[in-house]
Amino acid sequence: EILRKRGKEWAKKKAEREMREGIVASYIHPNKKIGVLLELNCETDFVAESQDFQNLAHELCLQIAAMRDEIPLFQQPWIRDENRTIKDLVQEYIAKLGENIAIKRFVRYEL
Repeated sequence: EILRKRGKEWAKKKAEREMREGIVASYIHPNKKIGVLLELNCETDFVAESQDFQNLAHELCLQIAAMRDEIPLFQQPWIRDENRTIKDLVQEYIAKLGENIAIKRFVRYEL
């Protein structure tokens, strides 16, 4: 719990930093009827290329694929831990990686 609070404090401090790097991640559901494209931004290419950042992008794509339309993404409970929101997850990665991270945009396709 202490680490989560520290992570939120770190995220607030980093929120003003400019993000010029990042990745475009994708996910296609095994049923081939749901697809996701996500642009996830960070401050440096070093972080953008890290496995942790790639893992976050993948987790976010999975979340978007399972998304409940009536609830904004950041307020949704994380599919792997209903006690945490997507906002909590992103803030934890901001603290872990030491850089500001933002979901620039995403699109979810469904047949």
